[in-house]
Amino acid sequence: MSPSPPAIILATEPDAPALASLTTSSFASSDAAYPLIWGSAAPGTHDAVALNGLFSPVQKADRVTFKAVLASGEIVGLATWNMPKESMSAGEGGGTGLPFIEGVDMGLWNETAMCFKGCYERDVDVLKDISLSLLFVHPEYQRHGIGSLLLDWGLKKADEMKAKIWVASTPQAVSTYERNGWRVVERYDVVLEKYGGQGGYSRAWMVREIPTTA
Repeated sequence: MSPSPPAIILATEPDAPALASLTTSSFASSDAAYPLIWGSAAPGTHDAVALNGLFSPVQKADRVTFKAVLASGEIVGLATWNMPKESMSAGEGGGTGLPFIEGVDMGLWNETAMCFKGCYERDVDVLKDISLSLLFVHPEYQRHGIGSLLLDWGLKKADEMKAKIWVASTPQAVSTYERNGWRVVERYDVVLEKYGGQGGYSRAWMVREIPTTA
């Protein structure tokens, strides 16, 4: 008998450390940029940055985080959605980057994380559109359909609201988003050799369009 699929439910504030740890383990296991950016930092640095920057608090008025949780209580995935805002604050945009962190390659972090800031400011209508901020699945549970389960809430919400969904995708996640209705709008190629790595690293700015009715 195959195991039951995880429940997809709202994350709570006590989940924050587990969500941060899951973000680290998923990122580290599958992303070619991770060891170049974070490999020289002190142990626990990425967990601390994720906890303080992504999950403090876990939920906000215009940001919703879901978790995939097994019957045992283990959290094996998460998705964070930025929802339409009620109003636009002056100077509001797509993020401001990180302060200097000892041992972290800030140049590569900024190039990979902030490369679509201009696209966000150009394309996203924050009063109408949704953006997918985070999607992570524990390395031991990847390729079991959990990512698609985590996407389901946002896809249904977008259909209900007749909203676009934007996402800045890492190379390894593009095919998952394409299977779920996104298309690539623009790509940004990072040359990892500049940072002591090998090969290229192509991020994708993607959109799932407003659903059309027959």
